[in-house]
Amino acid sequence: MLVAACALVDRDNRILLSRRPPGKAMAGLWEFPGGKIEAGETPEAALLRELEEELAVRTEASCLAPLSFASHAYDDFHLLMPLYICRKYQGIPVSREGQTLKWVRAAALRDYPMPAADEPLIPVLQDLL
Repeated sequence: MLVAACALVDRDNRILLSRRPPGKAMAGLWEFPGGKIEAGETPEAALLRELEEELAVRTEASCLAPLSFASHAYDDFHLLMPLYICRKYQGIPVSREGQTLKWVRAAALRDYPMPAADEPLIPVLQDLL
């Protein structure tokens, strides 16, 4: 499965996390916003679409900087997830899909339980921020 994720960073160098709502796989875990890359879509196009759909946030592909990626084998699928960082966007993130949102300092990322695929991305963000 190919998924794109975004570390949306605010002016105070905090990262936006999204908590998976009840009823979804891995409910209750925190993750970076993003989603599945549809057929014919680039990872950047998927993020532009997902950020608008999930958070009411708009940005441009040129504002998405590739930072790292995760490759993780879950029991029933393999996940490949590029992580982009975005500091320039329009709008104030709001929950459009029932998820809880929280701005978090990089040093505190380990305080939020995340899916196994997201965990290796934490030190990369901590080193950067």
